[in-house]
Amino acid sequence: MSRRGARGDCFAKLNTMKIKTTQVVLLAAAVSVLTGCVSTFKEVKPLGGGPPPKERPSILALGDIKVTDARISEPEQKMMVHAFQLGAEKWCADHKGFEFRKEISATNVPPSAIVLNGTITEIEKGSAAARFWVGMGAGQKRVLGEFAVNAADGTKLTAFTARKSYLGGQGIGGWDMMKMEDLVDQLGQLVAETTDKWVRGEILK
Repeated sequence: MSRRGARGDCFAKLNTMKIKTTQVVLLAAAVSVLTGCVSTFKEVKPLGGGPPPKERPSILALGDIKVTDARISEPEQKMMVHAFQLGAEKWCADHKGFEFRKEISATNVPPSAIVLNGTITEIEKGSAAARFWVGMGAGQKRVLGEFAVNAADGTKLTAFTARKSYLGGQGIGGWDMMKMEDLVDQLGQLVAETTDKWVRGEILK
């Protein structure tokens, strides 16, 4: 092969590598964009309770949050509780509705605080294959819990259930773009938001 021919082959290989690299970068960017647009579904149902305090609480204190789904290992349960905590804390920081406090004992709750307790009763990982091939709700990931808001003195003020579901892809099926702990994080955000709505006198739904 001539020197010119060898040089041409070299340039051709370099161009092919550049094209493949560009494709990989574009795919990664597309996935990143789509991940930011992932849709989930939510549901909140009131379980009863009274009206909010006349004076708006300024602190949302995280009380006892636990996972009771026996299918989830103890290390996973701890990870999910942490993810829930991060979600609730993130919502409070982003919306300035409450000052968020954690690790508060029952004996040192500030008078201006309300305490959030809850039990995550279901962490359903679903089926990745069903989400990808069937979609439209089949094989969905789902996390569900029951939550109560107490006054600083321990009096129960209100209670509700909250659920977040992920159907795959951008929200109706397809490639998974959301980890289970991310869905639990979103549940934490939903619960904090629901608590804020109750404090403002809105109907929980």
